[in-house]
Amino acid sequence: MATIRMENERDMVLEADLPDLQTLIDEATRDFDHYKDEIAIIYEKMPKFDYKYFCFYAYSTYRLLETAMDFDTSDVGHFRLEAPDEFYYAFYGMIATLHTQGATVEN
Repeated sequence: MATIRMENERDMVLEADLPDLQTLIDEATRDFDHYKDEIAIIYEKMPKFDYKYFCFYAYSTYRLLETAMDFDTSDVGHFRLEAPDEFYYAFYGMIATLHTQGATVEN
């Protein structure tokens, strides 16, 4: 299970691993309409950052992570996701699938 720790009063770190992807998938499919714009932005921008260096906070694409992993960024300056490389690639694969399915449903 993902863990949240504070490096200091303004820096939150979310530590995640591959099993946490299921929690993200469950949340994204539970309320796809709520996350579809965020999913589209992640789908478009994440490859430009070699997947691992994508800044969720800079693009305001952290709501899915925040809700699924049960943390709140409102009292911190930003958060950083720390995960194995495989997590980022699998996460992007999940996002790409959700984005494609959402685009298919809309057409």
